[in-house]
Amino acid sequence: MAKKSRASDTEGRRSIKISASLYHAISEEIREHPEWGISSVSEFIRRAIDRELSARRSLKDRKTIELILSGLASQEGNRDRDR
Repeated sequence: MAKKSRASDTEGRRSIKISASLYHAISEEIREHPEWGISSVSEFIRRAIDRELSARRSLKDRKTIELILSGLASQEGNRDRDR
């Protein structure tokens, strides 16, 4: 019987380590929320990382507009609105 190499078992994948307490906390949340449709801690972590990266990409794509509001302009706007 030929022995599989470890590289072929994990091809294209890497492992990360998390604390036991974080693992247990995530496991408990998964058990308490079957409606999430998440079946494992690794799936939860993959989804969380994907959401984080998407949010950061979205922030990078946003444009910032600087608005300077003075008290005078604000008061004039209120007067116009009241008319």
